[in-house]
Amino acid sequence: MKKVLFVIGSLQVGGAETVMVDLVNNIYKEFDITVLLIEKRGELLNTINPEIKLKYITKSKEFCNNFISAIYNKVKLSLLYRYLSKKKWYINRIYNKILKENYDTEISFLAGIPGDIVSQSPNKFSKKIAWIHSCVNKDNPRLYNKYLTYTKNFNTIVAVSQGSMEKFKETYPQCSSNIVLIHNFIDTNKIMNKANLKCNIVFAKNKLNCLSLGRLSPEKGFDRIINIAKKYEDTIDFYIGGFGPQKDELENEIKTKNIKNVFLLGLLENPYPYLKNADFFLLSSRSEAYPTVVIEAMVLNKFIIATDVAGVKEILEEYDNKIIVKNEDSAIPIGLDQYLNIKEKKSISNANFEKRNKTNLQKIKELISQ
Repeated sequence: MKKVLFVIGSLQVGGAETVMVDLVNNIYKEFDITVLLIEKRGELLNTINPEIKLKYITKSKEFCNNFISAIYNKVKLSLLYRYLSKKKWYINRIYNKILKENYDTEISFLAGIPGDIVSQSPNKFSKKIAWIHSCVNKDNPRLYNKYLTYTKNFNTIVAVSQGSMEKFKETYPQCSSNIVLIHNFIDTNKIMNKANLKCNIVFAKNKLNCLSLGRLSPEKGFDRIINIAKKYEDTIDFYIGGFGPQKDELENEIKTKNIKNVFLLGLLENPYPYLKNADFFLLSSRSEAYPTVVIEAMVLNKFIIATDVAGVKEILEEYDNKIIVKNEDSAIPIGLDQYLNIKEKKSISNANFEKRNKTNLQKIKELISQ
């Protein structure tokens, strides 16, 4: 059985993190899998199958026994980001002291420190694979530098959408020959089962209820929703599930503008009952690579309004209940108005997606096995 290492930052609820957990939970019987976390943290920790080895470099304060341990791990994490992840001697230490194994395949499932670790792995003969979950270009120096590690020492780079693949080739032309397209695998059975659990809010019955999900950060475009919400005060309530650095800013904007129909739900460990009970889903993003949350909405047969970011047209190609609008602030109300004028929403079959989903999983297994 081939030994496979996945490296990722943490297991907080998020797009790439959820995708990786679904993936390893569906292939662990065929591979000897280890998941290395930069920090032991996150709501998804207890969802990893116990047969998968879970290791970590640092741990969040909730897993520390005392104050000194918490400070030690916090400093260690800071040093990793600022200095240690670029040092070959420290990477060797991770493999010798924490992992203590050689691997046939090593996978950086997110850029940044995971990429630094896998690219400098002392396992000279392992196959090294990197996953792209963003649309990278030179206009964004932070992302450009973050993904620069992927341009060396990797055998294969996996793009999760056609758009992200083309952008990566354009940004790093030296990688054009070793990049492949494999859409994210989604555990549809898990989504359907978890959607039947209790939803902790009761949506208004005299309005339509719109749900958006994602990290509270500028690229997700939640400020776009706040800016147009007043127009729909009598017709639509907007619910936003997620947590992130823009939380305070969005809360202040809602309060300052006296918006009464936008509600921040915070981090939802299980967003699927909310998604199931909402009338429709809105993706307001400015930038994506392959928005998994759109697939989750599709699996639950929700009507979807989405900005035309990378991956959206690929995901929704054969899905009828959709409106795709330009990736512009002014386009979102156009989509909402169009939705309000649709008198009869269609019922959708996911048969075509299920077939594609199984194909994606098979492609990943074949890539790891080669």
